[in-house]
Parts: sequence; structure tokens; C-alpha cells
Amino acid sequence: MDSNGEGDRLLALGRALSCRVRLAVLQVLTEQEDASVGELVSRTGVTQPNMSNHLGVLRSAGLVTCRRQGRVVRYRLASPVVAGLVASLTELAGDRPGSTA
Repeated sequence: MDSNGEGDRLLALGRALSCRVRLAVLQVLTEQEDASVGELVSRTGVTQPNMSNHLGVLRSAGLVTCRRQGRVVRYRLASPVVAGLVASLTELAGDRPGSTA
């Protein structure tokens, strides 16, 4: 792995996935097609500025994309591969969405 290409991308992905809030955002976005910052704040309980920072990390890592809808920015998973990654991580952790365990 070269230090300027694939390795940096892998590190960015690892960093993005190393936070409970960012993982929660990814799980929310697997459950619904897209969400606004306000909806994600409501679902996770973090502040709006904090959420914006987390979304920036996820965007930089290529895990989410966004589009403007009027005055609201909507976030979604970047690809079906990301949805599969989130599903695999959730399964590995034994933390299926909606479980009470």
C-alpha cells in the first residue's frame, strides 16, 4: 500500500468508522433513504454543530453524499457498498438495528 493513495483512503475510512456518533448516522441512513442535519440531530441527540462536523468527516471519507433541497441539505449513503459495509459491521457487532439486546 502506498502512503499517499490507498493507505490514506483506508485510514480515512477507519477514522470515520471509529466514532459512535458517525456509526449511528450511517445506521440511520441505512434505515431511511436520506436525512437532514436536523433529522440526524433528533435521532442521535448531538448538537447541530457537532453533527455538521461528523458529517464532514463522513463526506471526506466518501461514505456519505449530500444534495441541497431548497434550504435543506439532505445526506445519504454514498453507495450500496457503504450500505453493505454498515450492515456487515452491525452484524459483526451483534447489534442489529431494532434489537433490544
